[in-house]
Amino acid sequence: MYPPPLNPALRWIAEIGADLPEAVQRRLRSGFYTSVVPLVVGSFNTTAVALVAFLRSGHPAFAAIALADLLLLGLRVRLLRSVNTSSGPIFATGLLWAALHGLMIALVVTSADVAMSIVALASGLGAAGGIIGRNFAAPRYAMAQVLLIDLGYKISFCLGNPEFLPLILLQTAIFILMNRAILKQQRTFAIQAILGEAESRRQSVTDPLTGLLNRRGLEDAFEARDGTTRNRVLFYLDLDGFKQVNDRLGHAVGDALLCDVGRRLCETVGPDETICRLGGDEFLLLTGPRDDREAGRHAARIITAIAAPYHIDASVYARIGVSIGIARENAAGDGSLAELMQRADKALYAAKTAGRGCYILHGADAAASPADRIGHAA
Repeated sequence: MYPPPLNPALRWIAEIGADLPEAVQRRLRSGFYTSVVPLVVGSFNTTAVALVAFLRSGHPAFAAIALADLLLLGLRVRLLRSVNTSSGPIFATGLLWAALHGLMIALVVTSADVAMSIVALASGLGAAGGIIGRNFAAPRYAMAQVLLIDLGYKISFCLGNPEFLPLILLQTAIFILMNRAILKQQRTFAIQAILGEAESRRQSVTDPLTGLLNRRGLEDAFEARDGTTRNRVLFYLDLDGFKQVNDRLGHAVGDALLCDVGRRLCETVGPDETICRLGGDEFLLLTGPRDDREAGRHAARIITAIAAPYHIDASVYARIGVSIGIARENAAGDGSLAELMQRADKALYAAKTAGRGCYILHGADAAASPADRIGHAA
């Protein structure tokens, strides 16, 4: 969602920050889609000033600007719904609106209507403040909009009063520097907030020891189904012999061993499979649809990987094993993770009872065949 513009020039103007993670860029870019109110308020401001100027001067250009602004508003509101297509039109129409506003101010100033010029200038300053407050995520875009409005006044004023040009140039430089500082500050605060939220979210779904998902993370992954996935398979793993190693060699070694188990699981399973450390020496693995034979082969590979010796230090090796209970999601795909875990836990208990170092599918009467039974932990 919220892809960047395709046009190179617009892409540069609307750049969020190439050094930021893609998720952060999308989050910042989403701010340009989230509310129609600023667009409506900005457009009505321009339209109202243009109509008043038309009534005071009778110049048809002001009526044309008011009409164009309303038509542009309708287009901009419609574009907000296109969250999955290029955001180029969003930014292009935003620049066009700012140019219309700047043109309206320029025409008012050249009309020599002092009262109307003050109103138009106030309108431009209000629009600039709103732009800085809303569009800070794309600093170049925000600055371009503000300058299109601001220069409409300053250029037209200098054409009639050239003696003020040095002062106007100084004011413009100060104006740009001030707005850059404000944009940078707001953008920095927003990025820090998003990154902090993402880190907090990551910690809430991640096991701090192994870096794998915790139960909450698995629950989120389980619920994030696309509506077509059915018959997913849950592997419930319980390490054999881990407690003895932990008691004999200490908790530091035990923690390192759990991290090694997590790494071996990541190396053994596919990238689309979800691994979770449930707690202690228990792990869960959620995979896509598999028949019984495929599930058994997958479990056998896991048992083999976990059973390989672990190098503790120069002269010490540890061996552990794993027992696995396997359960399949119901065909309708409407069961809960808790129900699936309960069935897998029953199968795990049967595997432990059958001698450990083996797997059992839920509903089976016996452990896997001897060819698939990987020996017990040392």
